[in-house]
Amino acid sequence: MTTSTIVFLHAHPDDEALISAGTIARAVDAGHRVVLVLATDGGAGFFDPSLLTQGETLADRRRREAQASAEALGVHRLAFLGFADSGIEPPDGGGWPEGSFCAAAPAAAVDALGAILREESAALLIADDSVGGYGHPDHVRVHEVAVAAAAALEIPFVEVTIDREFLSGGIDLAASLGLEVPDGFVPPDLSNWYTPHAQLTHTVDVTTALDRKRASMAAHATQASSASADSVRTLAVFIGLPEDIYAIAFATEWFVAHQPVPEQFAELFVPVVQ
Repeated sequence: MTTSTIVFLHAHPDDEALISAGTIARAVDAGHRVVLVLATDGGAGFFDPSLLTQGETLADRRRREAQASAEALGVHRLAFLGFADSGIEPPDGGGWPEGSFCAAAPAAAVDALGAILREESAALLIADDSVGGYGHPDHVRVHEVAVAAAAALEIPFVEVTIDREFLSGGIDLAASLGLEVPDGFVPPDLSNWYTPHAQLTHTVDVTTALDRKRASMAAHATQASSASADSVRTLAVFIGLPEDIYAIAFATEWFVAHQPVPEQFAELFVPVVQ
């Protein structure tokens, strides 16, 4: 079997754990070289400050968590594009913080990603969908940067996403099973989140990698924490799921391919029959 390099691009440390960790692990199992690129340091996230050591910043800690996640998944190289976390919106209605991903010229990010893709002779680039999953500006920018870099280097690009109908049905299933779904965990209207089932092109069965996917999630301890006892974090809910429910929720990862998936990856990516 021919093996090649896949580059995964995400916005923040922990994004890989939530959406592509199983595919990363399976690609490693198949003998491919896997490179995980993170656009930002994740320094704008919410967290419990008591988790930091003296003199440590959230960005410092999240880089360490990203390394632990990468090791759990078997990633061959972890790289950062060098931008700061933009946050969910500009502070006080002003512009994006200096040095943040959204404040930077898109060309700078495209060049930084392009350099990695060339160094690695990447055969496939995987990154966020066009709506940024749930609309986070850094995720949207990741998609834009990935599209531009892939086009410039003529590398196939595949979006990693979530089946919107599966997400909606999963929330209803959790409630029917008596699992607590915290108020505000997801909005009542998911019509702008992720990707409708009809637009999906491929899935990856990650059943054999669920242990590593869960370890990847657990590595991001700050993102399962909160400074407020009244705040429930998404990652904490997922990590706390019973094993059988976790398997139902996370055994499949979803993709939208904009070009044919390279032949050497055909065993991983199964076409969706609509």
